[in-house]
Amino acid sequence: MRLEQLEYFVAAAESGSIRAAAQRLKISQPAVSAALRSLEDEVGGHLFGRGSQGISLTALGRQTCEDARKIMELVQGIRARGGNAGVPGTAQICAQPLLSFHLTGRIIVPFRELHPNIDVFVRNVPNTDIIDELKSARSSIAVTLVALGLKIREQVRALGYEIVHLYTDERRMFIGASHPLAGRKALSMEDLQSLRIAYYSHGSDNVSRRYAPYFGGEYRLANREDILDLVLRNEAVFIQAGHMFRHDYRVAKGMIVERKIPLPELDHSVPIAAIHTPDLSPAEKLLWEYLLAHFSEGL
Repeated sequence: MRLEQLEYFVAAAESGSIRAAAQRLKISQPAVSAALRSLEDEVGGHLFGRGSQGISLTALGRQTCEDARKIMELVQGIRARGGNAGVPGTAQICAQPLLSFHLTGRIIVPFRELHPNIDVFVRNVPNTDIIDELKSARSSIAVTLVALGLKIREQVRALGYEIVHLYTDERRMFIGASHPLAGRKALSMEDLQSLRIAYYSHGSDNVSRRYAPYFGGEYRLANREDILDLVLRNEAVFIQAGHMFRHDYRVAKGMIVERKIPLPELDHSVPIAAIHTPDLSPAEKLLWEYLLAHFSEGL
């Protein structure tokens, strides 16, 4: 049983709905739901009854909520005495390169300010290697896009790791700012036929392959820099998770612009999840709790 489970449970009980609790905690609604399901599994019964007016505590829920409030009060007292600020240790976290910029700026830097005695090491790892990274114990926590075809959720559950949804991004098409079509606010399916799509040549890029038949042609390259060179030269477009890819300096400087993908029949959602191995250290538990609470802020 983890502190964030109790915190989410108390917030949901006080708010009267999971959605309101998520807004209060400034995290995603699925993250709250997952924590509550996990807590119910641990206590062995339903904590909430669900109806048209929202959620309400069961008899077990009311008893558990009283205990949870007492625990949270004790924890807040300990934290007020500066207990967590002095926790020493290290935490190893890995993430797909696309996520690293957001993770470093929005999570690691403020976390280190709160916990200066904890050293956090971030490793850039492709989606295809995330599970091996965790199995090797080089990292204990991972943040990854739950890409199609990799069966990340299935692998995580088979290993007995925990996986929690953090945020759902949306795929966008990125095109050179000087491209003739870049001036249009909305593109059509016919416009796609005049464009070439660039994507990774390795076989695990199942997502871009789904889009390729709708374009006039394709380029398959080994790395992102080569892909973006084609985009800047107006020879191709690139499809990526919109909020995450906006951190790229070429987008930030207006060299590349994003547009919605005019293919309503395809699912453009990009789930982002956090994974951790069993037996986290105290330092890693603090990082995990901070990650769940703050990842989606500002997105």
